[in-house]
Amino acid sequence: MNASGNESFVYSLVGDQSTSSTCATMKASTLTSLSLSILSTASSTAASYSRPPLVVDVAPDHVRPYILPRYKGHAIKLTTSGQIIRFSITTNSSDGAFAVVQHTSKWTGWTSARPHTHREAHEHFYCSKGRVELWTKKNVTGAIDEARVMTLGDFGTAPPGTIHTFQHTDPDSQLTHIYNPAGFEKLYNVFSIGDFDSPHGSPYQLIGDDQQPFGDVTPEQEAQLNSLDLYVAKADVYVPRRDFVNGTAGNPSINWHNSNVWNNGNNSLSTDPTDPYYIAKDYGPKYLNSENGYKVIQTLLTAEQTPYKNFTISTLTLSPRLKGDKTNVAKLPNHFAIQMDEGQLALTIQGYKTEYLLPGDVAFIPKGTRFEYYATVPFTKFLFLNGGAKGLDYELLTKAVPWDFPAYPE
Repeated sequence: MNASGNESFVYSLVGDQSTSSTCATMKASTLTSLSLSILSTASSTAASYSRPPLVVDVAPDHVRPYILPRYKGHAIKLTTSGQIIRFSITTNSSDGAFAVVQHTSKWTGWTSARPHTHREAHEHFYCSKGRVELWTKKNVTGAIDEARVMTLGDFGTAPPGTIHTFQHTDPDSQLTHIYNPAGFEKLYNVFSIGDFDSPHGSPYQLIGDDQQPFGDVTPEQEAQLNSLDLYVAKADVYVPRRDFVNGTAGNPSINWHNSNVWNNGNNSLSTDPTDPYYIAKDYGPKYLNSENGYKVIQTLLTAEQTPYKNFTISTLTLSPRLKGDKTNVAKLPNHFAIQMDEGQLALTIQGYKTEYLLPGDVAFIPKGTRFEYYATVPFTKFLFLNGGAKGLDYELLTKAVPWDFPAYPE
């Protein structure tokens, strides 16, 4: 092989050094571009699958954790006199487990609905602000027509078949309506007279007139109402009584905000799930749990008080977390919701940062979702709802004792 052949042979083995360097540079550049492309794609994918915000302005259209601040939520005008309905928890956001709407109004001389019954919905009432009147009557022969003037923290329940209606009687009142199962809240959208939008969060429309919100029901209206699970009790069947004495009318043996005699003013839960009943604030059953600070549980409704056996309502009052106290942790088998009454609650839901709830805020936590909570200030209190027989109240009561006070120990 001649010299020229040797050079060709060496060249064929090692190649042109400048070409090799160029190829290496191109490969490195290609790898860098590919890496950046992969990172960009991954970042874009992560962004597209990032969690939606926990704090929202309207209830989501599917089941997920969320917090709805006070006076937020889709709002509609219920009457020409300014009454407003806000949707806190809906059929879609709870998968049909339960629904919650906030009904705000000024004083009115009229009931907000014709006396009526439901055949499916079990409706519960919680006075969240001001003063409202509530009427209930079991729709059977000989039943007593009961009525109460409800103030903050008072509770009433109307099982399916109960004739009931309600009226706002303070200048600024809020009645929380709770339905289990969910679904009845759709009626408000059907009969809405328009959306209500207040950038400043006004609770209701400021309208001076107080027109009667409805007249005699027509056959067409009645058919539509029946299709939405509302059955009107006409005037020949039921007229709300007005003979209140000390905030109550009906069975004279039933106490209402009456504690003149020790233990004489207490209210008890019904033993019949078809009976309507009332619990005055702090006059129902109370229990003390002393784990991780103090908790006072007040049961308003257990699974035994609803024909569906799948819903409970209670309030919980917490002492503030002190140094050395552990955070309260829960992971419940059913959908769960909180509505704040007093104080401030630190709430950490799995996958989200800690948020702080104030009075009027609502939180929804789907079943199987871990969450932590503690009070940041003394006497923090909230209403809570469990979409099943065994919820937070069940867990807390297993390590609680009967208690005589709405407050926790010193």
